[in-house]
Amino acid sequence: MEDYLTIDGEAEYGFEVHRSRFLCRMAHTECLVDGLEFVADIKKRYNDATHNCYAAIGSPLSNEQKFSDDGEPSGTAGQPILNVLVKNRLYCVTAVVTRYFGGIKLGAGGLVSAYTKAVAECVSQANIIQNKWSAIYRAELSYSEYKTAEKRLREEGVKIEDIEYGEGVKLRLAVPQSKSETLNTYLSALTQGGERHAFVKNEYVYY
Repeated sequence: MEDYLTIDGEAEYGFEVHRSRFLCRMAHTECLVDGLEFVADIKKRYNDATHNCYAAIGSPLSNEQKFSDDGEPSGTAGQPILNVLVKNRLYCVTAVVTRYFGGIKLGAGGLVSAYTKAVAECVSQANIIQNKWSAIYRAELSYSEYKTAEKRLREEGVKIEDIEYGEGVKLRLAVPQSKSETLNTYLSALTQGGERHAFVKNEYVYY
């Protein structure tokens, strides 16, 4: 599976051109349904705006995309917003650009430029994170084994997704698929080939 980029949380950027106010709000949204809910929330909060144009992209597995000019001339808002997201290789993200019309028409070229700038600058403000196709493992270690393993795991790029302390240490570990066999071999050696670790499944994980 192909790794991809997304944003962590939300981001915002606004500016004014010829008395029209453009404000882009962008959010991490796992799927198109979540994206459209984010759009609906923005429209509800800013229902006095002239336009709330948007583009939403799902995961690479879904191949979902949707955009809207929301009353702007066709091709001047929704498509430019989508183009910026695609150019930046972003998935699981939704961007809404709210416009308050200032009384001066910008023309088709001016609108494309304004919507593109709003989203591009918002992307630059966002916290971009990588989502990698990963192998998930569970492991049950003694405290001495965990003390030995903790630094090594982090150095190898293994993400400790969950940890539970009891008689020993129970871990849920995620590692990029390319390093799956390396992790499996290391855990086997650490636990002396026992059944205290196992592969669980493959899934996308944020790093």
